[in-house]
Amino acid sequence: MNTKHTNGVGDDVMKAIREGHVHMRPRWHFLLLSALTLTGAILAFLTLLYIVSLGVFFLRDSGALFAPSFGARGWLTLLRSLPWLLIGFVVIFFVILEYLVKRYAFVYKKPLLLSVSGILCIVFIGGVAIARTPLHHTMLVSARHGFLPAPLSALYGHPLRQTSPDDMYHGQIVDVIQGGFVLVDEDTEDGHGTTTVLLTPRTRLPYGEDFTLGERVVVVGDEVATGTIQAFGVREIDEYPNQ
Repeated sequence: MNTKHTNGVGDDVMKAIREGHVHMRPRWHFLLLSALTLTGAILAFLTLLYIVSLGVFFLRDSGALFAPSFGARGWLTLLRSLPWLLIGFVVIFFVILEYLVKRYAFVYKKPLLLSVSGILCIVFIGGVAIARTPLHHTMLVSARHGFLPAPLSALYGHPLRQTSPDDMYHGQIVDVIQGGFVLVDEDTEDGHGTTTVLLTPRTRLPYGEDFTLGERVVVVGDEVATGTIQAFGVREIDEYPNQ
């Protein structure tokens, strides 16, 4: 019965070919389609790496990436600081990448959950690795000085950054005072506003309280007066390589 069924299908196919319902496509058509698919997959993958690394860079530059060292409140600060617009782009390009690569054996022969998890891990690890290089910091400095063309400079502007939570501050220490310090708050529009940070015995200091002039720190705390906050937690922001 299987043989008869196979022969029947074969006869139907040959009949469709003879009647002109099936058209043979040249080999170059499939080669071109494969080349375009591979190129699209590579571009989608590189775009994902760039977007993920840019998001990690934003979190690191604002200090939100280090806030979890303050405990549960720090984790909440990190969640509130996530760049949701970039995360949306990640989802879009990830769907595109998954669609393009599912035709290849190393993907379609694997369960969907496994292939998705594998791609996510590769993209996330690669994005974090890129974010630890001076690439985005150099691009940010160039953008601020007008050395980048408009499309690229816009990527490092405020539209793609998530606004920092009201209780998070980050900047450079410009003065050390009794019981605290003064920092230049980088969240102000001109980047020159100052905030006085007061330390208490309950302030969480993962790296100690030996703060020095010029050091960049992230602070989570509550405002007790205009331009003055009582710190819940303070820690330095790690410098970029070769900075």
